[in-house]
Amino acid sequence: MAAEGLLAEYPELRPFVLPNVRLTGVRIGAGAYGSVEEVAVPGAICAAKKIHDIFLDRSEIPAAEIRRATAQFVRECQLMSTLGHPNIVKFLGVAFFPGSRLPALVMERLLTSLHDLLDPETDPPPPPNTPKPFFPLSLKCSILHNVACGLAYLHERSPPVIHRDLSARNVLLNSGMVAKIVDLGVARIVPRMRTAATMTKGPGASVYMPPEASAPAKSNAQKSKYDASIDVFSLGVVSIFTIGEVFPCDPVTGTYLDEETGLLVARTELQRRAEYMRHVNGQLRACGQLRGDHPLIRLIQQCLHNGPHKRPSIREVLRLLEEARAGARDSGWEEVQAAQTQPRNQENADLQSSNQELHSRNQAKDRELAEARQQLRRKEEELARQGAELTRAEETIRREQQQLRQKEEQLRSSEALVADFQKTLQQRDSEPTQRTKTQSSLLPTAVPHSTQVNIKPRKLTVQCHRKKTAPCENDERIFNN
Repeated sequence: MAAEGLLAEYPELRPFVLPNVRLTGVRIGAGAYGSVEEVAVPGAICAAKKIHDIFLDRSEIPAAEIRRATAQFVRECQLMSTLGHPNIVKFLGVAFFPGSRLPALVMERLLTSLHDLLDPETDPPPPPNTPKPFFPLSLKCSILHNVACGLAYLHERSPPVIHRDLSARNVLLNSGMVAKIVDLGVARIVPRMRTAATMTKGPGASVYMPPEASAPAKSNAQKSKYDASIDVFSLGVVSIFTIGEVFPCDPVTGTYLDEETGLLVARTELQRRAEYMRHVNGQLRACGQLRGDHPLIRLIQQCLHNGPHKRPSIREVLRLLEEARAGARDSGWEEVQAAQTQPRNQENADLQSSNQELHSRNQAKDRELAEARQQLRRKEEELARQGAELTRAEETIRREQQQLRQKEEQLRSSEALVADFQKTLQQRDSEPTQRTKTQSSLLPTAVPHSTQVNIKPRKLTVQCHRKKTAPCENDERIFNN
């Protein structure tokens, strides 16, 4: 669906469209359903999440499902535009890019994700036995508290908003190590468009899900209905990954190697959660960071409960995290405070420098564009003046042609008068000859003297006739010859 067609069908999406959004060519991340690209908007560097068009191009996906997914996308944009919380990534709008039928979500650009912070994927990989960066427990508690605050904001809205895809990759951090939840609602779009041919799971998607999310429904009427407890379970898994800095288990195969038989055995949900707690109770206690009765132990155990209604509410989670954070203040809390008020590493400084450079480039291009527009306006004004002069010249030519036609008409009239005058002269020239002949014929012929001619006077009466009036006696005249 083209951009104009989509906007025509969903005009409510038009207010969210951002103008002048450009791809910088930097890919922030990629997954099974889309990618996150760095984009430049006027005055800032942001991130844009794009959904692959492959989910719209498959022939086995009904058109009704595509329309439903698009409508859901529009509703999620409307929802995210109403959210405002320091622990929720700020939604800025949408942008269309060439080759994409669905718009991309444009949001604020953050430093890194929680997953990349705790388990960075470096290329090339670090040498063996390279010590991992040390993150104090107080910092980890602060990050988990930020995530819980964001979930509390979502769950306590009316109606409640359920994330349903909380993971360490969907928790982003800024330069002050403040955690913000991202990908709100996007995960609700893609699963509706998936078929058996497109069930490629993203990394870490299944391991964060509670058992009710994967339980098969016996009928359409018995489909699982998720509530806020699904996010609480995911937060428990995020807590394991944050505290232990070890990914809980294999999210793809869902199997483990049985040491006694040497066979791959399907990992049950209980075994998976038992592995979670072994990471917490074994590896983390070996690091000397946790006690057996530590509030974080109770928090993780309660969040990973098998029954959704037996898991704590998000407010109870916040209370336990407050207790854990208060106990961790003696060991590194000042470092957390410093990390939240100052740039943490050189990468953030480089990012700020890159933002300034791109901003300068944008300003230079804006100036060039303004100059080009000014030159275009001058050319348009010059063309307008030339057009006006051409119009005046055409009007002058039309007037002169009209005057020329009038003169030609006058000339033809003069020629006709001259012809009539010449004809009149010719007639006058011929009249004396005829008059002479007439007079000669009227003269009396010579008569002999002996002949006597008696000419009697003749009375000639000329009468004037007037219409409807009596004849006038004075009009009669008598001429005597």
